[in-house]
Amino acid sequence: MPSVVQASWACTPSRVNTALTQKAQDGRASCATSPPNETVTADFAIECVAACQVRESCRDGVNYRSDDELCELYHDPPTSYQVQPNCLYIRV
Repeated sequence: MPSVVQASWACTPSRVNTALTQKAQDGRASCATSPPNETVTADFAIECVAACQVRESCRDGVNYRSDDELCELYHDPPTSYQVQPNCLYIRV
């Protein structure tokens, strides 16, 4: 069973958002391998999180593929995960 690492940040004084990074049992970052609902480009993982929060196609989380600067958005929870180079799944 994968473990989860939690990070929080404040966007405004009255609102706190939480993002969870999916981790494999050995602690390495996991990537969702299910087909995404939508893809968008981004320079940084935090831009993927922001895109997920404002798009209807993204309600569960997002893969960030750093080599391709690509966000893969997921409306529903992915059904499979795998450790892949330069890829990280973030639940929002």
